[in-house]
Amino acid sequence: MGTLSRKLERENIVGRELKGRIVANFNPTAHIITGPRRSGKSVLSATLPGRPLYVNFEDPAMAGFAIGDYRRLMQAGYELFGQFDYVVLDEVQEVEGWERMVSVLRDDYPTVVTGSNARLLSREFATYLTGRYLSYTLLPFSFREFLTYREIEPDVKTTRDEALIKRALIEYIGRGGFPEALHFGREYLINLYNDIITRDVVVRYGVRNVRELKEVAFYLFSNFAGRFTYSKTKNALGIGNIETVKNYVGYLESAYLIFELPKFSFKPKEVVRSDKKVYAVDTGMLNAVLPKVSENIGRLMENAVFIELLRFKYYRRPGLELYHYRDSKGEVDFVVRDKGETELIQVTYASGEDEVASREVENLFRVMKLFRVKTGTLVTWDYSGEIRRDNLTVKAVPLWRWFLNFRVNLFNPKRNFQQVNAN
Repeated sequence: MGTLSRKLERENIVGRELKGRIVANFNPTAHIITGPRRSGKSVLSATLPGRPLYVNFEDPAMAGFAIGDYRRLMQAGYELFGQFDYVVLDEVQEVEGWERMVSVLRDDYPTVVTGSNARLLSREFATYLTGRYLSYTLLPFSFREFLTYREIEPDVKTTRDEALIKRALIEYIGRGGFPEALHFGREYLINLYNDIITRDVVVRYGVRNVRELKEVAFYLFSNFAGRFTYSKTKNALGIGNIETVKNYVGYLESAYLIFELPKFSFKPKEVVRSDKKVYAVDTGMLNAVLPKVSENIGRLMENAVFIELLRFKYYRRPGLELYHYRDSKGEVDFVVRDKGETELIQVTYASGEDEVASREVENLFRVMKLFRVKTGTLVTWDYSGEIRRDNLTVKAVPLWRWFLNFRVNLFNPKRNFQQVNAN
């Protein structure tokens, strides 16, 4: 395992929230873990139950590896370890025809495949693995994982505990959740942003007009937590073809740099056709790439809430549907739906009841009536309380409490954010 084994011995390794889902199904088959570059896929893969045979295909020593070499690879593993319990093929998309190698190995071992481009990997899944695989997506640290990394207990019992959590939240929003960025800071994140564009988009898709692609990426980052359309992006940047914009956006989303959030409609065709909102993978990366973005704390909060909802979908509730809602009278940031249940969430930078914009609360109550939802959530910076109207209740909760508790409160009309749940 080389460099990775030394890293595992040296560093404070955080148990990832996705791990339980993988372990629950860890049998001989292909286990595909995708996610943004440097989000921790390699460490997660190497810390699953048992002894791994770990191979990193971005290591220069693996240059020239062909799928026909896999027998020699396995023989080397037996000679080095005597026995191993599963195989990890890290960034395996570097090997042409990798899926055929995996289709053989998975019959005898749990075979973990990692990659940082969802679309390229999924294309091979459908062709060669024909349903005999399990797929997972790993995102950067959640706030809980960040607290674990900083060795801060999430159980708040005193005002001192609360102050410590709030300071950690400020750092989390500012520096984000990429593990190594917590060591190396802003310059690391700028380099990572450029690496994702170059290695996971330009090289993978053979993009010729790199300048144009980078302009689209920066434009979308600059409009984070805001609405966009392909046509407006095309016109704003002077790109000649709307299909080119669609391709660029798709490439960037496949590389997990940005995510699109559709507008909710009761008519499925309108969901596809309507404008979308865009979010970045990490608030720390936003702070690194965009000048003075830290002044837009409300938008950063909204971006962080979206990524946490997405993380919950990827880790716990694959059937979860995420939307925003907007009509001529206003908007609600998030519509969360699953198995016939609906949750409405509004995010606002407010530290007291007097700072909550009446427009945001009125929109939330109005849309609650439309969806026939009795309880809605208002995520604030530091205001906690309840606002009641016409037998409807909006529960205001500070962002840090929401991060720690929303999973046990989602779709629960009697939700209580005061008691931190450890799960």
